[in-house]
Amino acid sequence: MAEKSKPIRMHDEEKLAKINRETMQCWKKYKIDMELRELSPGTQEGYLNDLQHWWLYIYDHQGNQSVTELDEDDVTEFLYWCKTQGNNSRRMRRRMSSISAFYKFLRKKKIMLDNPMEYIDRPKKDVDVVVQTYLTPEQIVQMRDALNEQVSAASTVYAKHMALLMRLYAFFSLSTMARVNAVSNVRWDQIDYEARTVSGVVEKEGYIVDLYFSKEVEEYLRELRTFRDDNQIEDSGCVFAVSMAGKIAPLANSTLNDWCKKIGRMIGVPTLHPHDFRHSGATLLKNNGMALEDISKLLHHQGTDVTNRYYIKSDAKKLQGAKDQFEVF
Repeated sequence: MAEKSKPIRMHDEEKLAKINRETMQCWKKYKIDMELRELSPGTQEGYLNDLQHWWLYIYDHQGNQSVTELDEDDVTEFLYWCKTQGNNSRRMRRRMSSISAFYKFLRKKKIMLDNPMEYIDRPKKDVDVVVQTYLTPEQIVQMRDALNEQVSAASTVYAKHMALLMRLYAFFSLSTMARVNAVSNVRWDQIDYEARTVSGVVEKEGYIVDLYFSKEVEEYLRELRTFRDDNQIEDSGCVFAVSMAGKIAPLANSTLNDWCKKIGRMIGVPTLHPHDFRHSGATLLKNNGMALEDISKLLHHQGTDVTNRYYIKSDAKKLQGAKDQFEVF
């Protein structure tokens, strides 16, 4: 018989009364939906219990944001905390199912475009909850070669335009480490080629930030701009834009997610998703010697704790080499 999971006791009526208003509006809509589907009172109570624990964690540790403003790392932080408090795999799966069902409802109602839980693996027995993909330098070379080959092989204006966009998307995301929604809404008038920055970008929680891109990305941006000008491709000022039914619009997050999966298949990483570019970029900078504090600023984190815990994967070879210098037994 499985060992009973340690309960987490954090009910606080005073704090629950102060939970983000938008979150509570979403819950009211979800509760109505559950009642219309005739879910049992016990099932509804179980969902509410799991979600209240989550909301209280957001209240205490994540600025009482709306659940619609969270990304996978915010949710993972809560799940990791639950695991450190003693929740076993069975309890973790139930928590994750409750949060995922809530997000599925919000996406169905078009309140959210994405479900952060889709990017978090469910635990198996004695397996950690947190599983992320960190691209290696060798995989990035492989990705570059595959995307360049796709550009070269394109035989029509449309195909080449899409190939140029996909290549730019991959390396822009890797270099700037921006979240997918910020990437999709970048405009040409925000770009300063000389400083290699994108200014005035609206990031999570409405913060206005600057993004910093590499010389390689600068070349890809210029190539795309020239290609559009030469072929009279209208983009309404948007970098990552396509024409749909005669209208110009930024690429949807779902499209970028599909592109990411396609890129992943090119390099043998079928689980690749947009946030992995963010993790990978941060880890590569850290393993190449950049200060954690500077990486945290580039990720627009409030401190280095989240950066270090969820974004950085240690370089095993460097760690082994450092250990070898001091090992005397």
